[in-house]
This record gives sequence, structure tokens and C-alpha cells, in this order.
Amino acid sequence: MKASIVARRLRESGDPVPSANPMETVVCGNCGQRFAIHNDASVPSADLTEKQVAWVQDHLVWDHIQERRHHRTIELPDLSRV
Repeated sequence: MKASIVARRLRESGDPVPSANPMETVVCGNCGQRFAIHNDASVPSADLTEKQVAWVQDHLVWDHIQERRHHRTIELPDLSRV
């Protein structure tokens, strides 16, 4: 079964969702919105986490280039083979 990897937008108040264990938090450099990367894998690797952070950062930049709003939840591709 494939692990589900998503980045979820965090609330403005900064209160984390109690049931979630984010691996990493990414901040959009243009608007400051924060996204927490959640991974169902039991022990994610540091290398994979770095790739996921870079992918989310690129996705957020493209949202601004294309003048569209960030989605609440962003599904990440499988970057374990890249």
C-alpha cells in the first residue's frame, strides 16, 4: 500500500491540528501562508523530506505565477524514486 503524502495549509492562529504529526512546515515566500507536510510512512528519510519541501516550495511559487490561490490540501507526488 502506497503512503499518502500531503501538505495541508495551517490555520492563521498557528494552532496545530492535535491529531496530526507534521514532518516539516513550509512557508510561502510570497504570501506567508504555512503548510505542514504529513506523511503516513512510519520513518521518512531526511533526503525524501528535503525533496518534498523543495517540491512544495516550487508548487507555491507556481501558484503565484499563475495567479491562483493556494489549495487547502496539496497532494505530493511519489518522490522516493526521483
